[in-house]
Amino acid sequence: MNFEPSEDQASVLAALDQVLADFRAPPVEPVASAYSQDLADLLAESGFLDIAREDGFGPLDAALVVERVSRSPWAVETAATALVAPAAVLPAGGGPIALLEGKAGGPARFLPVARKLVFLAGDHAEILSVRPEQVAPVESLMAYPYGRLQSPEDRVVEAVVDAVPIRRRWRVGLAAEAAGAMAAALGVVLEHVKTRHAFGRPLGAFQAIQHRLAMAAETVESVRWLARRAAWSDTEADAALAAGFAQSRIAAFTYDLHQFSGAMGLTLEFPLHLWTYRLRALAGELGGASIQARAVAKAVWGDAA
Repeated sequence: MNFEPSEDQASVLAALDQVLADFRAPPVEPVASAYSQDLADLLAESGFLDIAREDGFGPLDAALVVERVSRSPWAVETAATALVAPAAVLPAGGGPIALLEGKAGGPARFLPVARKLVFLAGDHAEILSVRPEQVAPVESLMAYPYGRLQSPEDRVVEAVVDAVPIRRRWRVGLAAEAAGAMAAALGVVLEHVKTRHAFGRPLGAFQAIQHRLAMAAETVESVRWLARRAAWSDTEADAALAAGFAQSRIAAFTYDLHQFSGAMGLTLEFPLHLWTYRLRALAGELGGASIQARAVAKAVWGDAA
């Protein structure tokens, strides 16, 4: 089953592809993490990250943007600004935004470049402004810029809002990011197995590799459509199902792709890690796949779960 985007969605994605065209190539020098402020600025200035606020558009259109941008080798913050910010009643143009659950002093993706931090604490969420001097960068191989608040006990809370819609949109964004990163990572490996030879044949000609690549392609398609359904329905069950399914598949998916890349797949010169490292970071967010499974059960069966 295949669904084509509407005419408006196709126009948005075509315009977005033009913006992304200059950011298709990975960094020239081998790096574990690639963040592009230029791409972040272009996306903000062009209004793509505020599309859910426009008349005639909504979370599904925002998820399509997040998914497409996540195919870039350059990591930029999209999901929180495009999907979570409207649910958190944050004004447009306020990104980048970092999301954090658990301890206020824990590491958060994109915190070193964020203007706002949304901190989930049980059934409520705190909205905090972030200044660069408040953030200590955290070294990581997860291909995102990570940071933590240096004095979380001194944080100034601007507002307290309901955590339920924020957590739901966070799950949708997580799934959409995973879908884009998976599609890009699979594309890199498909090109590799077409051009790399063993025993006089391309790697992709071996049936065992074809079978596992087919399974990887099934994972990409499943994550993509579950993410889009969750964005379209904007329900707790679909959001948790999309995030949980993506997280449950990431370990095997990334393992296979690096296996097919051989020794090259273990180097920073080969760009595969720019997506697979990000995927491994997403695998643990919001408690991982088991927490999402419990959230699905609660959304479907309520207290009986």
